[in-house]
Amino acid sequence: MSEAYANTSRSITEETVEMSADEKYLFDLLGFVVVRDVLSKQELELANKAIDSMELTQSPEYFGDSTALKGKNSSTRLGQSGSLLELPKPYCDPFREMLAHPKTTPHLNTILGEGWRLDHGPGLIAMDKGCSGGMLHGNFDNAPYFYKEGKIFTGLTVVEYLLADEGPGDGGISVVAGSHKANLACPQKMLRWEQYQEYVTEVHAKAGDAVIFTEACTHGTLPWTGDHQRRAILYKYNAGHMSWGGGGLAGPVSYWDELTPAQQAALLLPTHHSRRPKASNDYKGVEQINGTGG
Repeated sequence: MSEAYANTSRSITEETVEMSADEKYLFDLLGFVVVRDVLSKQELELANKAIDSMELTQSPEYFGDSTALKGKNSSTRLGQSGSLLELPKPYCDPFREMLAHPKTTPHLNTILGEGWRLDHGPGLIAMDKGCSGGMLHGNFDNAPYFYKEGKIFTGLTVVEYLLADEGPGDGGISVVAGSHKANLACPQKMLRWEQYQEYVTEVHAKAGDAVIFTEACTHGTLPWTGDHQRRAILYKYNAGHMSWGGGGLAGPVSYWDELTPAQQAALLLPTHHSRRPKASNDYKGVEQINGTGG
């Protein structure tokens, strides 16, 4: 089952403004999609060098009372949210590029609509061999999912950039494919990965790929068994009119003028009405389209 879902992806060009029809179908069917080769070799190398330069701290445990998700050690480490954007040059560059990356922007345009904004993040997850996993969960309160009149409607959506390979048997990110459209609660033993493991898909992707999923899709982290350290960067976005983690900036930041307009829009926008002009993605607003201000 895992291998069948490992190929729900394609490489796209910077000129693409929306997801392909195939990607849209797969996302609607499964609740996630893998986008290949998002980060360039240079971006990937610099991002890993940046993490090598950081002093990481131990993360809280997220396996709850699950015996199946508990690993041999608790070395999961989590970088402080926002700190990746504030690293000294040039280490901050790849993480700022990920804010509104041209190869994932088409997917956010399609999934959340233009005017999407960073809800919270970025965050870093680093896991050494033997590290415990994280309880499976889904956020239906802020990420209901439905499809109507040719459009996807959902809320909190995650773009997870992989800085290291996650192959068969390694563990790492996992999903219950299709669960974003489930009408009943997921059994607790499944959330704890103690039963129905055959329905939990271990997502396989390479360093430089991005895994995009709606928080409505039940997901979690399997214990890490890979010989190398798992490294993933998570950015969580929301539709313009929705909020979970707050979003926007609490105050001015020293690097504001170094960001592109699209990055500024993703980082700055608070929740807003969907008809408000969108500074992101070169969208000028309805006034300039129909020639009226009403």
